[in-house]
Amino acid sequence: MKWQHIEKGDMAMLDMARPLLVNIAMLFSVLFIWNMVMPFTRSRSLGLKDKLLYGAISSLMALLCMLFPLEKFGDTVFDLRVVPLILVTLYGGVIPGFICTVVISIARFWMGGEFAYVGVSLAVIAFFLSWGYRDLFQKANRKWSVILQVGGIFLITYIAIIMWLVKPSEPYFYPIYFLSFAIAYFFIFYLTEKLVIVNLQLEETVYLEKLSVAGKMAASIAHEIRNPLTTVRGLLQFISTDSKEQQVKKYAPLMLDEIDRTNKIITDYLTLIKPTKLDHAEVNLNKVVSDTIELTSVLGVYHAVKITYEEYGDFIILTNPQEIKQCLINLIKNSIEAIENDGLIEIILQNGTKRNTVDIIIKDNGSGMNEEELKKIGLPFYTTKSKGTGLGTMITNRLIRNMNGKITYTSTEGIGTTVTVTLPKLR
Repeated sequence: MKWQHIEKGDMAMLDMARPLLVNIAMLFSVLFIWNMVMPFTRSRSLGLKDKLLYGAISSLMALLCMLFPLEKFGDTVFDLRVVPLILVTLYGGVIPGFICTVVISIARFWMGGEFAYVGVSLAVIAFFLSWGYRDLFQKANRKWSVILQVGGIFLITYIAIIMWLVKPSEPYFYPIYFLSFAIAYFFIFYLTEKLVIVNLQLEETVYLEKLSVAGKMAASIAHEIRNPLTTVRGLLQFISTDSKEQQVKKYAPLMLDEIDRTNKIITDYLTLIKPTKLDHAEVNLNKVVSDTIELTSVLGVYHAVKITYEEYGDFIILTNPQEIKQCLINLIKNSIEAIENDGLIEIILQNGTKRNTVDIIIKDNGSGMNEEELKKIGLPFYTTKSKGTGLGTMITNRLIRNMNGKITYTSTEGIGTTVTVTLPKLR
């Protein structure tokens, strides 16, 4: 009898393990398909269509889990449907999270049973918990702290509700189920974060390839263009000095200015490919940032733009102070010029999301950019300004990469743009 009881217990555990493994396999499979359709990235703002698609895909993940529940225990249905709900609410926001919650609730009521209301209540709790942590998750330097908080709070709530409202099941069931839930939750978020990093690296690779092409173009044509320009400028100066024609004297300065502007564009373009020879040294980043803000504050006042600055710690980096100052001036100037009316630029200096890094965050409430414009930022000769070449942003990106740093842009049209410069710190 004893051996028969153990054998029945083993079979029951095996029957429970199968649908759990199917749930986990389906979650992982759909996650990778999701990433192929809409790559996970932090530099991309979601439009309404994106949010609806996020809601649809997460709902599909939840429904697939519900198709293979652990239904050996009366009317109680156990599966991993809440994992994609928490995932989509944290990464996608309220709309996709709400869609997923509604779909789960309808499906659970349709399945029926004495404890259908418990399943719906758990979905609603997961949605509001994730929604409450959504802003903190978006702003957090270390996203894993938020992920683990949400997962821990929900798991404790889940266990309490099941123990309180649902009749006890086999003694081995709850430890295995909740352990599987915790493992699946951890690995789903782990894979998602890894996919975010991989996608950002792919974007970086594509950008660097385009930068390389631009550099080769510059190397082949810049000097050829500059030589005749120098000749034309010299002749124009000579003619305008000796000529008595009023038309020549009137338009010669404008022509000289345009030649000088063209020459500057060529110089900026060559800066992209010639190696930097400036020596790097230990630099107090706090001082560089505050000095740069003082330099650009006059331009801000001229455009009726207020600049605020907050720093959280003292940071020393290894770089050339002129290069980092040039980068910050370009970025702050871009933010000022993106604001049409009275505006605000917030600059924050703080510890980076990765260890031994520092973040410089420049956030404005300007016109912002749509998704297509955001993808083109930093490309050769691309600019959203009526007057400009786009080379300033391109040079800034290159200099930051030369410092072993990273620059990311997030923007919403009509709301504003946030630029995050991440640099390695010495201390």
